[in-house]
Amino acid sequence: MPGRISIVSGGPAYPDFVARYIKKFGSDIVIAADKGLDTCVRAGIVPDIVLGDYDSTGMRGRIDEMRQSGAYVEVYPAEKDFTDTEAAVMCALRKGAEEIVILGATGGRLDHFLANLDLCLIPLRRGVKCTLVDEHNELRLLDRGITLCADEAAGRYISLLPFTDLVSGVTLTGMKYPLLDAPLVRGSSLGVSNEVTGETARIDFREGILILVLSRD
Repeated sequence: MPGRISIVSGGPAYPDFVARYIKKFGSDIVIAADKGLDTCVRAGIVPDIVLGDYDSTGMRGRIDEMRQSGAYVEVYPAEKDFTDTEAAVMCALRKGAEEIVILGATGGRLDHFLANLDLCLIPLRRGVKCTLVDEHNELRLLDRGITLCADEAAGRYISLLPFTDLVSGVTLTGMKYPLLDAPLVRGSSLGVSNEVTGETARIDFREGILILVLSRD
């Protein structure tokens, strides 16, 4: 069963960064979603799975090439009621992913970014960690408390935003700006730009879903 599955989505992404990230952290399966195939090709990555409608890219000619390389290929009609990234997330879950990383999901069109953020709910509800990653940010949803290591947060700002209308009982320890049993509500920027100060930091809360963002300038 695969542990980590990487999805290269169709949004803007630097091929060099994608290549470095996958090389550094590894991936049991790489899925290219639509224009993410272009990023994979430019990054020198041969994906294991290629899927999408390919209405936004002129790379249909590479589909046979991908098949010949051993990739599994699925081509969808352009008029469908789901995005290519959603298809890739569902494919990763069917493959038994224990962790999903999505690259190329945060830049470009804001409607796609917001949809990709919402897609993180699907693996969250199945107990699978899902992270949107770009050169400056890592973003994921939390439905329970976690511990952050200093190495994981080194040189990065930590922001916590409510995904649900209310996240109750937020307690932050080991951070520059601690909180004790505080509510985070939508429409407030209270949780933006914190920092880890110790060896570890702890995020706890009672109810709701948090957006965790680790960012560099």
